[in-house]
Amino acid sequence: MIFIGAFILGLDLILQVIFRFNNFGLENRGVSFGVVAENGLNISLIVFFIFIVIYFYQLHKYRKISLFYSLIALGGVGNIINRLIWGSVWDYICLPILPFCFNLSDILICIGVLSYILGIDGNRDPFRR
Repeated sequence: MIFIGAFILGLDLILQVIFRFNNFGLENRGVSFGVVAENGLNISLIVFFIFIVIYFYQLHKYRKISLFYSLIALGGVGNIINRLIWGSVWDYICLPILPFCFNLSDILICIGVLSYILGIDGNRDPFRR
């Protein structure tokens, strides 16, 4: 599953470059849904750092990483790479029924969060209790 996530991450990075240069989609300088656009990079880095600390805590304590942590980490890496290169994320999936746009890294993060909330991975996490 992680290899599939890594493939999707690479695909997302390529698609963001292609769509950015073709001006298809929207630039997102903010964090989530464009919120706090002036400090999007700083907030993203802080949140990602906190997540990485939790990620390695789980790895040390349980000697394995759950699916949801891996998906959230891959999606976060995809968005952080783009923020470090361009200062923003390019959202290129725009559906007419939704009032916002997103990218594949956002989908990885959402699937990871949903699997955590629903307990799909079968692990009992102390943060979930």
